[in-house]
Amino acid sequence: MDIARANIDALNATLTVKVGKSDYESKVEATLRDYRRKAQIPGFRPGMVPMGVIKKMYQKSTIVDEVYKQVATALDDYIKNNRLHILGEPLPNEAAGTVDFDALSEFEIVYDIALAPEVNLKIDKSIHIPYYTAAVTDDEVQQRIDSYRRYYGKTVSSEKIVEDALVRVDLTQNGETKHSVNSGLLSLKVMPAANRQVLLGLAAGDTLKLNVRELLTNDADCAAFLNLKKEQLDAIDPIFTLTVKDITHVQPAEVNQALFDEIYGKDAVTSEEVFLEKIKAEIRHEIAQKSEQRFAADIRSMLMKSFTAELPEPFLKRWILMSSKHEKTPAAKVTPEEVEKDFPSFVERLRWQLIEQSFMEKGLVEINENDLMNAAKETLRRRLTVYGMLNMNDERLAEFAYTLLNRPEDRDLIIKYAVEHQTIEHVRSAVTLEQKEVTHEELKTLAAAS
Repeated sequence: MDIARANIDALNATLTVKVGKSDYESKVEATLRDYRRKAQIPGFRPGMVPMGVIKKMYQKSTIVDEVYKQVATALDDYIKNNRLHILGEPLPNEAAGTVDFDALSEFEIVYDIALAPEVNLKIDKSIHIPYYTAAVTDDEVQQRIDSYRRYYGKTVSSEKIVEDALVRVDLTQNGETKHSVNSGLLSLKVMPAANRQVLLGLAAGDTLKLNVRELLTNDADCAAFLNLKKEQLDAIDPIFTLTVKDITHVQPAEVNQALFDEIYGKDAVTSEEVFLEKIKAEIRHEIAQKSEQRFAADIRSMLMKSFTAELPEPFLKRWILMSSKHEKTPAAKVTPEEVEKDFPSFVERLRWQLIEQSFMEKGLVEINENDLMNAAKETLRRRLTVYGMLNMNDERLAEFAYTLLNRPEDRDLIIKYAVEHQTIEHVRSAVTLEQKEVTHEELKTLAAAS
């Protein structure tokens, strides 16, 4: 079996595979003998079906299967042995037409391949990348303390409606009582501050006629309160009479040892001074995460803008379309229109993948199990931070990380994160960082836009 390569241009080539009868004949004969041994055909005893009958039934399909099986292996070996960095997979050459397995015993099968462009990026100290930081303010510290106090506080009854009250109400309209999906529970925290004013100071038994859509200006909140779908809101009369049934609110916890133990564990924090330092450290950690998030995005943007090489786009579009035809679920199949629509985002992902691969091929990025464990821990920290869980000890974190790494789908994501992290770290050491201080809120906006 011979393979000949013909370059069309820098990004496209063909591989012509020449298959002789001797390449597949013995394997086909062995397969047909096995079919004969196992065949159960009416009128013949098991294992005694004439070979002529077996060949008539199975020879062509067996030749086709064996030829393409060997061609696939030969292509893989050729690509590996010649160190071809291809994109996607070899595709049948459309101009070559179909192979005539009826008339021929020797075949030439032509495949198109796409070659990855070289990635040559200039990365040195002449490149300046902004690194945004923010200072921890007293207001942020106080906000965090207040948040902890509310979270660990207790729910108590209230005589009057206050800013953070949870109020149970009845709604009536034309004498008919309306019940919401949450049993008449109205949280002032979901309302804009200005809208709460009409309710503040009301006591149990008080009534008020109001426009519920002006009270709850978020359609999702309003629909949920009225037990409706959002699309139904425009069709209703929004004027209701509200009657206050009962009022509760959260009484914030005292700043004392009991609160410290609730947040950090028994005796982990034993004074208000240490408590304040803990909170500042938490906020600094969050700021650092946002700084890194924005910095990574700026590094990625710089690398992507620097990598301007062309890609074999017609081939890639054909490969995406043909690959989807083999998907088992209809939802995974794509149309040519969908390929065109999603192609820009595909190209962006591919370009980034080629950049990362170039770093790995040059030995600038190397991932081991220790790197993956650290990446898994950082992934967990980010997830836990979203839910306000900031203080999980390292031993417990390592247990969760180990579980994560043993789930194939999570492991793949962690490998991807680790490769990107090391890529960013290499670039960090090679370029010049320009420190820029902004407020924490400005940093949040910058990170969110990355």
